[in-house]
Amino acid sequence: MSSEIFFDVLNCHCKDPASAGDETICTFQVTVYRSSKVDSQPGCFYLFALLIGIKMIPYTVSPYAHIIETRLVPDRISHRVFHQLTGEVFDLSKRLRSLFLSLNEVKRLSLTEEDLQNPKVENAQIRRLVEGEFLIPDGCDPLASFMDRYVVRPMQNPALAFRSAQGDMLLVRTSMAHYLFSPGKSELPTVIEERMSRVSAQVFLLADGSKTLREIFETLHVSRGAKISEEPGIRDAIEFLTSPERQLIKFTSRREDLSDPYTPVNAVPRSLYRSSVWKPQLSTDSSERIVDFHLHGIEDASWEFDWIETTINHAFRFPTEVLGGLDYGSRFCLSTLKPDVLPSLGNSDRLNVLEVGGGTGTFARSFIEQALDFKRTALEGIDVNYHMLELSPALVENQKKLLSKYLPAVTHFQQDATKFDLPGHKFGLIVANEVVADFPVAPVRRASANEPGDKKNDPPARKSRVWNGDGAYYVEKYDLPVDDAPDSFLVNAGVFRFIERSWEHLSPGGTLILSEYGGEHRHPAQLYNLNHDEFSIHFGHAIACARRVGFTCRLLALKEFLGMDDEVLMLNGDGEHLLCLNHIFEKFWMSLPYAAISKKDFEDRFQEVAEKIGLVGFSFSPLRMGTHFGPDENGFMVLIMNKPK
Repeated sequence: MSSEIFFDVLNCHCKDPASAGDETICTFQVTVYRSSKVDSQPGCFYLFALLIGIKMIPYTVSPYAHIIETRLVPDRISHRVFHQLTGEVFDLSKRLRSLFLSLNEVKRLSLTEEDLQNPKVENAQIRRLVEGEFLIPDGCDPLASFMDRYVVRPMQNPALAFRSAQGDMLLVRTSMAHYLFSPGKSELPTVIEERMSRVSAQVFLLADGSKTLREIFETLHVSRGAKISEEPGIRDAIEFLTSPERQLIKFTSRREDLSDPYTPVNAVPRSLYRSSVWKPQLSTDSSERIVDFHLHGIEDASWEFDWIETTINHAFRFPTEVLGGLDYGSRFCLSTLKPDVLPSLGNSDRLNVLEVGGGTGTFARSFIEQALDFKRTALEGIDVNYHMLELSPALVENQKKLLSKYLPAVTHFQQDATKFDLPGHKFGLIVANEVVADFPVAPVRRASANEPGDKKNDPPARKSRVWNGDGAYYVEKYDLPVDDAPDSFLVNAGVFRFIERSWEHLSPGGTLILSEYGGEHRHPAQLYNLNHDEFSIHFGHAIACARRVGFTCRLLALKEFLGMDDEVLMLNGDGEHLLCLNHIFEKFWMSLPYAAISKKDFEDRFQEVAEKIGLVGFSFSPLRMGTHFGPDENGFMVLIMNKPK
């Protein structure tokens, strides 16, 4: 059977050379015509096209184009192609993926200019692949068009280079070919240390975004006008530095792209997978899965927040200039103990605080210590009694150890926050910081015209506005705003139940504070990179519920609530970057914690060593860019709910 790509009257066919038959695995419309006389001889069609005056250009897949996959969403695999020189990513349909796989065998795809201008969707996608140089003219040097582009070290790559005592340039990296979310302790990225060749090291060091590839050639004294293919060592260095498992340099024609961490030139596209130490029982009930995870899925508190579910509190658990020299819990305390947030403050000689879902206990520790310090001024004469409500046994134990020294003693309750019941306990303040996203959701679906909906005997005029599903109960009960809702969506059912339980446990004049990621008008969306179910918060719905219950409400951005300094320069990179940095710094008996680290803190502790060894590969960006260790604060909000006296 033939393993060529050829054209017919309406379609371009890719035949799978590995299949037993002539199965067509990719078809897209083109505008070239052929004679039926050459129908059985596709190899003759190219000659036929030339004879009738059609100019056809043969294309091949660039050696720098690679297919990557994502397996984060259960039972769904998506494929993309990325260009390892630019970082550009292109989503692949099943048919385009088949085309790429076939081209690995067939090598050539011939297209006309008319094909590339055809407005049909798949033709437009092929045109984009050509424009992005994923497909290049046959025989073209894939590096030739990059000579006048700037060369940069991608900001999102955790790799570092340093000079050894022997004068060699050593590369420290993890694989950029794939990434595993929610790793177990035996699944951490492997740190690789390897010696760089002299040319590779020179190109890597020069790739600071200030020079084009041509200028780097000139700096390396490559003769003017020389072709890259004629320079031994140069092409090998480019291959080494741009390989999918390294992605150490990329190219761009736009200088303005260099400072944006999210532009393709600063990205490192790779295959994404998810692991988990916790293997849940199969259940369609999200409430059961979430409770089961907190009871059995968390084994090591520090590991959970270092590598699985990093919170803003965990990232900023050390004093930082971002928070005016305080840590997260201390700053949260000061922002909370204000009359406009806690109007009941000072009306009693005791403030009973309940923290819901306390993580490792660092938030509570900082809150308590700041409150004790504050007691000497604004809280003079007021005793602060701290209580914690937590479902996870592992986290409860960690909290008890961390908070055992405080008096009065912290009281611990192990309960599900969406059903919590503490008879005889009333609180002046309930804080749920970065926990309510773990609460279950409920689906809502618009009833079709011939469905009765959940409300029986609805008049015909109402049927298009009736909702079905488990979440429809909450839509009606709290009169949730759904005018802009799609035909199906989720509601934060667990949050609504928690707000009601909090109302029952708050003293008159008390305050409930929720801090979490989400938006005022965005429906809940699932986060798939964790080892458990987690959903963003629709704060508009939470406000509707809270007001129906009886609260007065105020919604703020978390940055505004805490007074975070957006312009503080922070060390770029996640856990992988810290892993690579520690691999080097541990040679000098130093290490960084898994936390957000400002440029000032980094330089105070590590600059001397970094300069001594010529460390390259670390960088800093303003906090507002959200590229530091931990979540991006820009997506977090604070809902303050006050219970009238």
